[in-house]
Amino acid sequence: MSESQITAPVLPSVCSVTRRLTVITFFAIVLAPVLLLGYDGPWFGPGDISVRNRAPFPEKFAPGAFRLFDTWFADRVGFRYPLIYVGTNFHIGVLHRPLDNHIVFGRDGWMYWTDDRETTPAIMADARGKLRFKAKEIERIDAQLQSAHGQLAACGIASAVLIAPNKQSVYGEFLLNVPAAAPPTRLDALLDALSPAARETIVDARETMRTAKLAHAPMRLFNKTETHWNDLGAYYAYAAVMQKLAPALPGNPKIRPLEEFEFFTGPYPGGDMGTRVLFSPWRFADENVSLAPKVPISREGQVQIDWTHFVYRNPNGKGRLVLFGDSFAAQIVQFFAHHFEEVHRYVGETFNGPLFRCISHRSYYLKRWNAIWTGCS
Repeated sequence: MSESQITAPVLPSVCSVTRRLTVITFFAIVLAPVLLLGYDGPWFGPGDISVRNRAPFPEKFAPGAFRLFDTWFADRVGFRYPLIYVGTNFHIGVLHRPLDNHIVFGRDGWMYWTDDRETTPAIMADARGKLRFKAKEIERIDAQLQSAHGQLAACGIASAVLIAPNKQSVYGEFLLNVPAAAPPTRLDALLDALSPAARETIVDARETMRTAKLAHAPMRLFNKTETHWNDLGAYYAYAAVMQKLAPALPGNPKIRPLEEFEFFTGPYPGGDMGTRVLFSPWRFADENVSLAPKVPISREGQVQIDWTHFVYRNPNGKGRLVLFGDSFAAQIVQFFAHHFEEVHRYVGETFNGPLFRCISHRSYYLKRWNAIWTGCS
């Protein structure tokens, strides 16, 4: 036997220590997030991570309590930020897929939110022309549109229903491989099926925004990593609404020209999909477009009355505008404020009759009907 074949025996104590060290390390890794419950830890990525507020502890034991507890625990697990960072880099950096099944990665860095909440992962069925309303649903929508418009008109209130275009209805070329025009969507089919009276109440801003997209390129109306329009997109939605409402308003007010606004463009950490859903600030190259009036309307801007009610006042305006809508409505208010003494924005998705009884009859009502139309443009 040569010297090279002679090996020293492994001491039992060394093997024992090695095994124990492995077990200790394993349990330390597993239990650390529990023992450090509530400690988020450092964020190793660029920028600041954006997360929702922590969920409260379930108040009582009831159906769904375990799900609520799971959310409460997940929001407080120790080293949450480093764990999010590692998971994000694995799924997006290595696998090149979104963390959330509601998001679809398009071409050239574009992101899209699902147009069908009931289906995950997102397959963008509406953008591909695969979704339609049932006959009974169309009948009900038609009746509700006419009823709401008629009751407001009886009170002397001009009204309109703005269906805010989603990103894929304006920048669909980065989502679908289509040789010419995109296939008809659920909204297209609905507009064709509605009665003339019901269709007249709707503001469809898609063509306006598609034309503006070409005129302003390479500047964009939607940011690549955001579900909502930016200020430039909100401006053209405002312009489409005013084109319909202005003839019914005192003095037939004109749309404020873009020359009265200053443009501010530049890179930013990312929109809601990039930062709040994918936890990846500055990972995706994106540019924001914002507008500001060259002559400010007022010093205070939009004032929050409560969590559902916001007011923008203009001492030089006339009358009131009452706007119900979701998050798309927030950026459009600044443009309407050029015309009205007060613009009241309420976070809501239905026509609120009792609220209107509390508002002067000299109001003009705009509603973005999101309860039915989310992602259907």
